[in-house]
Amino acid sequence: MKQARSLEHQLFIKYRLDEHPTKDEISKWYGKTNDYIVSGLDIENAGKLAALDCFKVNESIVRKSQVDTIEALLAMVKKMVDEDDVEQ
Repeated sequence: MKQARSLEHQLFIKYRLDEHPTKDEISKWYGKTNDYIVSGLDIENAGKLAALDCFKVNESIVRKSQVDTIEALLAMVKKMVDEDDVEQ
């Protein structure tokens, strides 16, 4: 159950990824998503476009599982990034 709630798994499900993303890929996705939001895209399209840039997306995959909202996912990544900054 813990893996199903993990950030990596949530992104894996939401964006139909071939494999679970790494921390570096997630950080890159977070930055790109925020860049797209600042440039005027709505949050859902910003996240999707960033996913296409940062992950191996497989559009043919159909997953019937619910995930957190993109706002919740971004908050999870922000927490991860902030914790990594504190550790360094």
